[in-house]
Amino acid sequence: MNKLIKSTEIDMDNIFQLYHTLKSHPLDDTSRKLVEDLGRILVPYIHTQQHLLRSLSHVMCVLMLDEDGTILYSDDYFANLASYESSQVQNNNFEQFLTNADDNDIFRNYWREKNEDEVFDGDLSFIGKKQVPFWMRTIMVPLSDEASYMMFGMDITSQKQEEAKQLERAHRDYSRTVQSLVNLVFKVERRGSDDFGYTLFEGKLAEDIGLTTDTVQNRSLEDIFGKSKALFYQTKYERGFQGEVLSYKHSYQDRYFYTTLSPVMQGSKIAEVIGSSIEITSYEEAEHRIEHMASHDPLTDLPNRGKLQADLPTLLKKHEKVTLMFCNLDRFKYINDAMGYIAGDQVIKLMAKRIESILPKGDMLYRLGGDEFMVCLLNDHSSEDIAKLGQSVLREISNPIRIMGKQIFITARIGVARHPTDCSRADELIGCANVAMHYCKQNGRHNFLFYTPDMNQYHDYRITIEGDLREAISRNELHLNYQPKVNVKTGFISGMEALVRWNHPEKGFISPGEFIPLAEETGLITQVDEWVLKEACRQNQEWIEDGYAPERVAVNVSANEIQRTDFADKVRRILDETGLAPQFLEIEVTENSVMQNTDQCIRTMQDLKALGVSLSIDDFGTGYSSLSYLRKFPIHYLKIDQAFIKGVLHDPSDSEIVKVMIQLAEAFKLEVIAEGVENEEVLHFLRENGCDYYQGYYFSKPLPPEEMEKSLVKKQSYS
Repeated sequence: MNKLIKSTEIDMDNIFQLYHTLKSHPLDDTSRKLVEDLGRILVPYIHTQQHLLRSLSHVMCVLMLDEDGTILYSDDYFANLASYESSQVQNNNFEQFLTNADDNDIFRNYWREKNEDEVFDGDLSFIGKKQVPFWMRTIMVPLSDEASYMMFGMDITSQKQEEAKQLERAHRDYSRTVQSLVNLVFKVERRGSDDFGYTLFEGKLAEDIGLTTDTVQNRSLEDIFGKSKALFYQTKYERGFQGEVLSYKHSYQDRYFYTTLSPVMQGSKIAEVIGSSIEITSYEEAEHRIEHMASHDPLTDLPNRGKLQADLPTLLKKHEKVTLMFCNLDRFKYINDAMGYIAGDQVIKLMAKRIESILPKGDMLYRLGGDEFMVCLLNDHSSEDIAKLGQSVLREISNPIRIMGKQIFITARIGVARHPTDCSRADELIGCANVAMHYCKQNGRHNFLFYTPDMNQYHDYRITIEGDLREAISRNELHLNYQPKVNVKTGFISGMEALVRWNHPEKGFISPGEFIPLAEETGLITQVDEWVLKEACRQNQEWIEDGYAPERVAVNVSANEIQRTDFADKVRRILDETGLAPQFLEIEVTENSVMQNTDQCIRTMQDLKALGVSLSIDDFGTGYSSLSYLRKFPIHYLKIDQAFIKGVLHDPSDSEIVKVMIQLAEAFKLEVIAEGVENEEVLHFLRENGCDYYQGYYFSKPLPPEEMEKSLVKKQSYS
């Protein structure tokens, strides 16, 4: 509860959650303690932070009383129920709003005694200005240091009305039961101070469960139901013999019943208690199903994140050692994108079965959502055993999957945290496993790592960088460099590639290899791609307007963008806004990105080509594209990845691969661009084998706009 309030702010989401919990369920010791703590914590803020109490008025009544019962503070919630203005409620005595209902007598006794260590909780009946009664579930918290009381209440009028209707229906059912004995009717007599027995137990329902007058008469409750059940019924019957009319739910032989007890008076004494019961098994089973749905993943039927958070504190107390293995599937999003969510769901269900199949008996698997699973190991596993199990999980996950006529492979990364070695609290243990799982990405996918404290530094840095990246565009921290594309035969510039850079005001230059993957993972890549595309078009148009010979600028776009159905419309809009002619823009997409959701990529590329925009496949040779798809792509250029270019002089296989790529491009009537050319010998090789263009440090590193401008050629002017 202390986490509900930090500094001078209240986490209203938790307040709302508390409200709904209390509204949906009868108050138990835990919820009563929560509200008591809430009351004690709110007191210091009553005068300085009354807006917080006004916020609470949307979900519950908040009153403050002095020791005489005068209302010092009232919110609109209570005033509205009573049909008064808040000002008309304050400074009045609280008891004047109570009805004379018998249910209020318990509170009046409590108020007279004023035990400063006792918290009152119960249902109170109130009367408003229009003389219309209303009910509130009420908790009164004494504040000894303030000589005052905090009262929290929630409107349960409709619930009480429904209970009254239920009671009325129960009485009607009772009458029908007596007449036809369709359900169950019974009579209880007192045989001693704490001994009760049945004088009547009849009805078709009684026969159905095997309990009739003949079978229960002259037998003790313990003999009929067993010790535990007997104590339960004894408590209820005692209340009945004290004059209380009550209803309760209970179970017998895996069936659920709703029973109403009423005392039967004989003069001024209670002679017996009569009860009537109806079966509510179907309703209880439905409620259990709802509870199961709330705590389990609907796709895999595994317990979900909420269930893990609820289970873990208990497990930590019960078991000396607990280990969490946080498992995240790599690049699962691309399965959804390329094959659809039905295929994605099938993969998730298969992964759940694979992981469960190799878990030791007694250990548990949770699905946290999306592509995340959590294994909870409860036995005393050694580090070696945990590592072996983790590697087994990785191997099982990576086995090929045949789905929708295609064979696909999934990899994963697993972060491990152990209690009490790494963390002492449940939330910390989940957090440490999460940190270790994310740290796996820095050390390559399909990995398994134990949590170590130094991982926190990386995790904190990553969170900081993510937050800074969200603001980098608005702060003008991103900028573009341009690397010339050079004609192999002539040596003249024939275009350029725009490359995004980030100069952080505090951390300095941050490599694209660091922030681009982060942008892709967090979804920020869409904003980054759009900014790069717009800035490159704007800068190129500015050079053209300044009289430089027009050159084509190439812009890389992510897999996420090229698969969007509206990407071509976005490009058209940016060209219109910047004024750049389409023939001076080239869109580069990686080979791997167009192999995801290929049909949609082809449609998008066709739309771009229809605009007049050029297209190229970047990093060619590193992916898994087939020649059949390559023929379908409406592209103009192939860019050979620099990994092959750098090896052409000393690795025969690389030189042969590059030659084949150039020949392949020629067969498809495509032009070839070689990346990463760093010396004359490599350039000579490319020239001999018919490569069209190259980029690399041999001619120029990526340049800021003012430096790139010096490499451009001014058009001649004629008078």
